[in-house]
This record gives sequence, C-alpha cells and structure tokens, in this order.
Amino acid sequence: MNKRVIGCMLACAALMFAVSVSTANADEPKAKNVILFIADGNGYNSDIMGSYWRTGEEFGLDYQKFPVKGASATFDVHKHSDGRAEWKEDEDGYSEKEFWKGPDGPNARPHTNCQTTDSAASATALNTGKKTLGGRLNISMTGERLENFAEKNFKAGRSVGIVTTAQISHATPAGASAHNMNRGNYEEISKEQINDLPISVLMGAGHPVYNNGKKIDKNADELNYQFVGGREVWEKVSANDGYKGWTFIDDRPDFASLAAMTPDKKEDVPKKVLGVVRTNGDVPPIDGDADDPESMIKRFTKETVDAIPSLTEMTLGALNVLAQNENGFYLMVEGGNIDHANHANNAANSVLEHAGFSKAIDAACDWIEKYSSWDETIVIVTADHETGQIWGAGTFDDDNDDGKWKAKDDTFNEFMPVPASAKGKVPDVQYMSGGHTNALVPVFIKGAGADSYYKFIRGEDKTAGKFWKFDGKYIYNSDIYNIMSAASGIK
Repeated sequence: MNKRVIGCMLACAALMFAVSVSTANADEPKAKNVILFIADGNGYNSDIMGSYWRTGEEFGLDYQKFPVKGASATFDVHKHSDGRAEWKEDEDGYSEKEFWKGPDGPNARPHTNCQTTDSAASATALNTGKKTLGGRLNISMTGERLENFAEKNFKAGRSVGIVTTAQISHATPAGASAHNMNRGNYEEISKEQINDLPISVLMGAGHPVYNNGKKIDKNADELNYQFVGGREVWEKVSANDGYKGWTFIDDRPDFASLAAMTPDKKEDVPKKVLGVVRTNGDVPPIDGDADDPESMIKRFTKETVDAIPSLTEMTLGALNVLAQNENGFYLMVEGGNIDHANHANNAANSVLEHAGFSKAIDAACDWIEKYSSWDETIVIVTADHETGQIWGAGTFDDDNDDGKWKAKDDTFNEFMPVPASAKGKVPDVQYMSGGHTNALVPVFIKGAGADSYYKFIRGEDKTAGKFWKFDGKYIYNSDIYNIMSAASGIK
C-alpha cells in the first residue's frame, strides 16, 4: 500500500472522527435559558417545613420532585490571624464526621482554612465558581476581580435578570451582578447595577419613599437612598424618562401588568425594567398562605397588599422581558427573607416566606412549559447556606424553658427529623442557632443539562442522605456555577 493511499485513509478517518465528535456535541443538551432560584438561609429541614406547610407532605412540592436531587456544601474561606487566606480543594471542605458529632457540629469550622459562609461569599461562589472570604462580592480571596456568570452571559449576547425579596443591592442579588470588597457598600453596589451593568431586569426592595406600601413620613433630605444608588441616581431613574434605558416601575399593578405580558401576545414589552417594590425593607410574603382558604393568614393591611407584588408576579414579569432575547437569558430569583425568619427563630414566618418562594418556582415551571421548553431551559433550586440549625421537636430538652438552645442549660438528645405536619400547620421544630451553619443545603435541578450535576460530586454524607432521602452525594456551592456553565455551553 503506497503512501498516498495510506494518507488518504488517515485523512478520511480523521474526517469521520471530527464529524462524529461534532455530531455528538450537537446532540448534547444546551440550555439557552438558565434560571437559578436561591432560598436564602434554607437548609433541608427548612425546606421540609415549607413543604409540610403547603402540601402536608415531607417532599410534596413540585420542585422537590425534580429529576436531580442532591446537596451542596456552602463553607467559605477562613482568614487567619496573620492575614493569610487559602483554601485547598483536596484538603479543605465539609466534614461529615464533624457535622454529625453533636449539637456543636453544624456550627463548627469544617477545616483549618474554611468557615461558615455568609451570603456574599456564597453568592460569589454560586456565580463565579470560586470560594472567597466572607463579605466579598465577586472578589477573590486574594483581591482579584472575578468575572461572574452574568458577565459571561452579556458576552454571549444573552440577557440577565435579577429578582429578589430583599433590597436589590443586598448580598445575594449583588453577588449575581456587582463587584465589591464589602457587601455593606449598598450605594456603590446599586450604582454599579443601575449605571454600569447591561442588566435587563432588576427587581426587589429598597424603596426610599415607601415601606410596606405606606409613604414614609420624612422629607426628601431625610430618606434612605443607599439601596438604589444614592439620591441623584434615584431621582434620575425614578423620573422614568429613559435614564440608562430603564423602564421604572414600583407599584403592584405595574408588576402585575408586566407579568401578564406573556410571549404569545404581541405586546410592547419593555427592554429593560427596574422594579423597586414600595418597601424599604423586605418584600412581605403577601401570598404566603398554604393554598387552603381556611388557613389563609390575613396579616397585611389592604394598603400593603394593594401596593406590594408577590415574588411570583416579579418572576413572571422578569421572564416576559428576558424572553425577548432569542439568544437566551440568565435569571436569578432569590427568596431572601427565609433567612431573616430563621435568624429570628420564627418558624411561622419562615413557612410564609417559603410559600411565596415555592409558588414563584411553580409559576416559572408553568411558564417554561407554555413559552419555552425543558429542552432549552435549566432550572436549579438551591440555597446559599442554612440558617437557624433547625431540627424536629425533641432534639433537645429546654430545661430552663427559655425557648432557646443553650449548651450549659439544656440537654441534647439526638438530631430529630422535622415531624409530619398537616397542610397549613407550622411544623413543630426547634432552633439551635440564630446564625448560619455548615449544614448541607438542598439542590434540585430539571431541564437541559441537569445531569451535569453528577460530574461535580465532591463527597458523600451517608447520614445526611438517610435524613433527607437522597443518595448522600454532594457538590460545593461553587459547582453550581460549573453546572450552569456546562449546561448552557458558556465557558
């Protein structure tokens, strides 16, 4: 066989291989739409509480039945007394042995170079794939600026939306967009969001003029503008005359109208929407009932309900705006106040906040099936960290009857699961902390590229798997970014 024939055969083989690889890659699911739902402060037991409240079942919510059910370790990087900050993937991380050893386990530092995370460091991990120090937003542990998933979507010609029940410049929405060494620099963060980033949708709280729908009784000089870029930016954007291309909305009827502008209607949908809900603090869960008319909790004034949109209305409005981009979009939706309720050890408020969050997921899934498809969209539901160290009643004996766990006063028995509870009834639980813990948090995924979760398994916690009915295998929160990148094809 002469060299020419051999060369021809080799060339043909190479061509066939290239075609087969190209075909295989073409067949891989690529999600042009990525939707990340973050329930702030929502560990597995908090998630179960929310399910019992709405369904009367331990895992009765639709998203809890997604094809992928797993968990995430959320720790961040520890800064040593000498100023050194380091984290080694092969040495540092979550410790099953440490966590389950007793009542102090969930609050213990996982390893020498790791500690319990805050929302800023976790949001950075979720959006950049990098662990960092607490309080930092898309800034590495050594001080470098990190490119986040939103920016990669901008470069790919896709749109970005951010929706939250907290202030728009709070840690989690800030982590999905802005860059800052200090999460408390709200005015700097919101200026970057409003002035400098090509975000298509930005919705949440922080209104300087209203709180819970009621006008604040202060003159203009006394109002708090820090969450909306400062007074000058606020006055320009709220004038609604096209500042930076924004369409500005702040009243519930405007959010409801946007939510009704579905892609099947030939309506003039705004290209960019800044929605600042009429409350300076948290967006109240006006739809936090358990879907049972007899258990409706009427705790809000008519003034509040008329002025404040639900998270569902905000989410649907955001989807309708983002859907205008044929290249696709990235949408981050945060239920930010589950965390606040759990910090306060208030289970009744926690399930209300959780209901509003879970209803927004239901609405988004319905929207996908009507106006997109699971072949081109991936939905990830997770949390940034656990808050409150929630366990079932009987975990400890409250020997001094103060309603709180104190190691020196109370008796620890064993970690108990959240007990079964009827729909519309708050489960009987005990809180053992008022802060964040190192508990694994839930991860639920459905849609194009969902199986990429299994490429990033970091370890296995068999006890957690038995407790919360999954295989025990977990990822790191930084791997959510890797999953979104792999599923969407954005490298």
